[in-house]
Amino acid sequence: MPVLQNQHETRAVFSGISETGSVRSINQDSFFVGELDSYYLAAVADGMGGHKTGEVASQKAIEILRRELLKRKNHPPTALAKAVQAANLEIYDYAHENPEHEGMGTTLTTVLIDDQIGLIGHVGDSRAYLIRNDSIRQLTYDHSWVAERVRQGILSEQEAKKHRLRNVITNALGSTPEVKLDILHFNVEVGDKILLCSDGVSMLLSDEQLLDTVNSHHAIEAVQLLIGEANSRGSPDNITAVILEIENIVEQNKHYALPSENSAEPQSVTISPTMTGIKMIEDVYPRQDAVSKMKRQAWYPYRLWLLGSLYLLLLIVIFAALKH
Repeated sequence: MPVLQNQHETRAVFSGISETGSVRSINQDSFFVGELDSYYLAAVADGMGGHKTGEVASQKAIEILRRELLKRKNHPPTALAKAVQAANLEIYDYAHENPEHEGMGTTLTTVLIDDQIGLIGHVGDSRAYLIRNDSIRQLTYDHSWVAERVRQGILSEQEAKKHRLRNVITNALGSTPEVKLDILHFNVEVGDKILLCSDGVSMLLSDEQLLDTVNSHHAIEAVQLLIGEANSRGSPDNITAVILEIENIVEQNKHYALPSENSAEPQSVTISPTMTGIKMIEDVYPRQDAVSKMKRQAWYPYRLWLLGSLYLLLLIVIFAALKH
C-alpha cells in the first residue's frame, strides 16, 4: 500500500502489508491503514475458524469498523465501542445464519489518531506498539491463555512463546453476543510510530527487533522488512504489519474529557447487545458539551422535583401578591 500524506494540519504517513506466510494456504488476516474522515485509522484483524471462514470474519470486522466510525464522529471513544459492538453482533449473526461459517471469529486491534489523542480499541491477541525515540511499548494486553498465565506469574515470556496452547485466545469478535473490549488512550507526539501486527509477526520478532527495524527505516520499507524477516523465519501463521508515523500534530479542543488515571492501563468493558457497556465508556471519556456537563451535576436526577418546587413557590408568590 502506498504511503500518502493529506492536507490536514495533523499529518501522518502510513503503510501496511499482509501475506499468507510460508505454511498457511490462505490468508485470514485483514487490515486497514489510512485516513478516515478527519482521523487516521490503523486496524488489524486476525480471523479464525477454518478455510473460507476466518477471512470472512476478519474482513467483516474491518469493513464494519470503518462503516460505523464514519457514521459517528462527535465522540470517538463511544464511536469506537459502538463499532466493535456492531462488528461483534454482525459476525455472530452471520455465522448462525450460515452454518458453514459456524465458529468463526476474529481479533481486532485498532488505533484512531484524533489529533493529539490516540485511542485504542482491542480484542484478542493482535498487538499495538508505540515506538517513541529509542523505546518501544506494547500498548495492548494479549487476550490469550498463555498471556493470562504470564500476567499471573505462572509462565515466563519464553515459556509462553513455546507453549502448546500459545495460539488459544480467550476473547474474540463474533464468538458470543458479548465481547470484552479494552479501550485506552495515549498522548500523541510528533515522530511517534504506531505499529500494529498480527501474532504471526509478534511471535517471531522480539521487541528489540521491531524497534530497530521501525526506527531505522521509512514506513514503507520498515513494513516490508518486518514481513520479509517473518517469512525468512518460516512464518507458521499469516503475517500482517501496519505502521502509522506521525509527522505533525496540531492540538485541537475535544468534545470529550480524558480519564485522570494512568492512561497506560486499559479500561476493560463488556460490550453486550445493550447500551450498558457503551455508557460505561462514555462515563470514562465524558462528553464536554453543555448538556452533558449539566447531566453530570449532582442535582440533575432531582431536576423534576426542583422544577416542581420552584413552580409551586412561584404560584404561592403570585397568589400572595394578588391577595394584596
